[in-house]
Amino acid sequence: MKESARIKPVRSFTREDIPQVADMLQRLLLPEAPSGRMLSASELPGYLEQTFFDNPWYDESLPSLVFQASSGKLIGFLALAPRKMLFQNLPVRAVISLHFMVEPESRSTLAGVQLLKALFSGPQDLVFTDGAGLLGRRIWEGVGGVTSHLYSQRWMRILRPARQAVSTLSKHGASGGSKLFSYTTQVLSPLVSLADITAARMLPRYFSKVTSPYSEEELEVKTVLTYLPQFSKGLALRPVYDEHSLQWLFNQAAQMKLYGVFKKVQLRDEQGEVAGWYLYYLKRGGLGSVIQIAARKNSEGEVIDHLFDHARRGGATALSGRLEPRFMQELADRGCFFNRIGCLMLMQSNNAEIPNAIHRGDAFLTQLEGEWCVTP
Repeated sequence: MKESARIKPVRSFTREDIPQVADMLQRLLLPEAPSGRMLSASELPGYLEQTFFDNPWYDESLPSLVFQASSGKLIGFLALAPRKMLFQNLPVRAVISLHFMVEPESRSTLAGVQLLKALFSGPQDLVFTDGAGLLGRRIWEGVGGVTSHLYSQRWMRILRPARQAVSTLSKHGASGGSKLFSYTTQVLSPLVSLADITAARMLPRYFSKVTSPYSEEELEVKTVLTYLPQFSKGLALRPVYDEHSLQWLFNQAAQMKLYGVFKKVQLRDEQGEVAGWYLYYLKRGGLGSVIQIAARKNSEGEVIDHLFDHARRGGATALSGRLEPRFMQELADRGCFFNRIGCLMLMQSNNAEIPNAIHRGDAFLTQLEGEWCVTP
């Protein structure tokens, strides 16, 4: 038997692999979706090194994986980003899976299946991805993973209905090149502000400004570290951060300017006590993306009201976020609607209790804990 035949095709991703993986990433994944940070091809090697070798949770026993053909060429890649979490107050190792890709001409080799099998046999307690599509779901479920239908849901809250409609029409016009869409948006534009004012008067409980008893200030890392254990108390699965790791995440999120301006807002009540916070991208004239909401018990509705008003004052036309089940009632009461359009959450664990907790919504798993802040 030849020596090359005894070499396992799936192995750990090394720094020497970065040029090949950067080329694959540029060709296979980035053209399919807008880039959060809009990295150029020359910046991708630095991104790969920083994100998968120099991140605060780097663990040699939980490496990203590559699939190497007998020729020595890399034909597959599966990136992994470890995270520390607690399950039932005991430490567990979680891994975020992302950048799952195989060269098109090699997909009949089942390289993707072998990469996932190698991942699922790893030492982690939980692996999940929250940016998967339907094809990824079929592969994951075929190898033993499951879909979290609850955490795959998204919510949306319209803040300025007329301007949101114009924004949607503009996007359709820009993507489809339709002169009709372009003409329609030009005609409607002068009436947009008047229409939104009218909507606020006719439906004051839905569109009008909410007077909040809370004062706002810039969210500090130390606030999250102090209050997250309290605000997530009682949930089976929770993230664990320290000052370095959380600041690293905030820095990563701030670079993703395509989605708008990254806002970190903490709220205090009339007694000066922290009532909660929210993290989101404010996009003036467009759809804002909510990354995380945290609130103390019985303050959830007021924190969400403040978020909606903050985004409205900042000029956003609507807000959207991944469903956090503990806030489902408050979101529904405030006129949000829910859908499962977009990214799916997939997961796998050898401890059945962990997926079961996620299935019933017993987890603090926001987009800050997922792929969002580690994608290019």
